[in-house]
Amino acid sequence: MDKLFNNHWFIKFISLMIAVMLYTMVNMENVNNQPGALPTVNETTHMIEDVEIEAYYDDEQYAIVEIAETVDITLTGPQSSITMFLVNPNYEVYVDLEDRGEGIHHVNIQHSGFPAELAVSIVPQNIQVELQERETVSLPVEVELQNTEGVEDGYTLGAPQVSPSEVEVTAPRAVLNQISAVRTFIDVAGTNERVETTGTVAVYDEFGNELNVEVNPETVDVEIPVTSPFVSVPVNLTREGSLEEGLTIVDLELEPTEVTIFGPQEVIDDIQVVEGVVLDLSAITESQTLELEVEPPPGVEEVRPNTVTVTIEVADEEEATIEDVPIEIEEGEDGDTIEITDPEEETTDVDVYGSENELEAIEEEDIRIIGEVEEGEDGEQTVPLEGEGPEEITVEPEVEEAEVEISEEEEEQDNNDEEENGNDNDDETEE
Repeated sequence: MDKLFNNHWFIKFISLMIAVMLYTMVNMENVNNQPGALPTVNETTHMIEDVEIEAYYDDEQYAIVEIAETVDITLTGPQSSITMFLVNPNYEVYVDLEDRGEGIHHVNIQHSGFPAELAVSIVPQNIQVELQERETVSLPVEVELQNTEGVEDGYTLGAPQVSPSEVEVTAPRAVLNQISAVRTFIDVAGTNERVETTGTVAVYDEFGNELNVEVNPETVDVEIPVTSPFVSVPVNLTREGSLEEGLTIVDLELEPTEVTIFGPQEVIDDIQVVEGVVLDLSAITESQTLELEVEPPPGVEEVRPNTVTVTIEVADEEEATIEDVPIEIEEGEDGDTIEITDPEEETTDVDVYGSENELEAIEEEDIRIIGEVEEGEDGEQTVPLEGEGPEEITVEPEVEEAEVEISEEEEEQDNNDEEENGNDNDDETEE
């Protein structure tokens, strides 16, 4: 049964049958009430309210800014004709403005599609219609960001860039005068990188109502720069290789000494210094200024600036000797006693290399000769010695190794206690 009612031919057949039945009933009533052999047809009326008006005009050049939206129609004629019409209504109510230009026009309302035996009365019979010429203006597009509170922590949105920055809006003057803003809306929730997207353009009046106008193009490309979390940290210069023989560094300056690193907060929080600047000393043959790249640490998205300037001054290397510099041995495990057995004087002469000015300014306390014993090793050890001094000075001890004796403090203390106990026993015996 449902399939029958869904079939439009079945519905039309049922409608026709009902119309025939109504027509027969009306005419049978007329036959019964009149003495003649032929029936008469009763006229009746039917009203159709709020019928929309169709307007025909040159919509490429003009736009309607004023027109009545609906009219009421009264049909008068035989009941059977009205009934048949209502079963399958197919009519039109319209105004013809095809030959009209800009301005206010009073025009009659026309109709088509009604049965010829029905009288058609339309209220109102004529209306006022205003046509305005369509105009095109270029207007800037504003970007309105939505859900900015949803941007990931630490990230900052920059100024949106729109392409094209203006769109053409076509509408009658009355509508153009209502335009307050041309906007596209971009959702930035969860953003943690540069946004590149497309937005649909809409036109609004001062009350925020969207206006029905023609926009070209209907969409624009939007780019929004996004700044990652950042922090400023010192930059460290790493030296590789060595100067050619006979040269020494007099002065070395790094500019800037700090850089700004950008990246996820959890990454940059763990970075205290940037080590990604490498100076190859083997390529330096004279005083000069170099521009070196800063290598971003792992996980860092960007370093600003990404280069630093290194000014290096070199001079002929001079040599001097500082005598009797004390040898220092780094302590081993707690409780160990360390004694230098060779050299016996526990000092060494030191050769220092640098520029003339650097060597003249150096003092004995600026130089250290250091050795470090191996932990967990008691007894005799041979300890390599290294020299430390001012940054631009090369320090070379003439004694390259020291012999040391390592003993546990606890054993020495036990031996001392035994010696003291032995002396006490001797005293008691003498008494």
